[in-house]
Amino acid sequence: MDVLLVEDDGEVRAQLRAALTLAGYDAADSADAAGGFAAVARLGAPRVLVADINLPGGMDGLAFGRALRVRLPAVRVVYISGGAEQVADLAPHERFLAKPFRARALLCAITDALRVSA
Repeated sequence: MDVLLVEDDGEVRAQLRAALTLAGYDAADSADAAGGFAAVARLGAPRVLVADINLPGGMDGLAFGRALRVRLPAVRVVYISGGAEQVADLAPHERFLAKPFRARALLCAITDALRVSA
């Protein structure tokens, strides 16, 4: 799997997954962190995680991204959010996009994150 997309809004998730697939990425998706962990267990490590910061359940996107990196240090992360939060102190392997954004911006963020050496 190239990209794991974790987004709770079903319509947004479907649009982003379609854009990723159209761009040639092998993408899996989930509505929450628990589903994201299950997808990794089932499909293997993604190259990139795209995670909404505001997720339902007990773990938000930031915590999920960082927990996944503990298990899989090579994973690159693109955080997305429509909220007003500011994401400061991103690590070199992390990117942030504020919603709304165009699919092209997401693809550029993924490409940029993948350029960072492990």
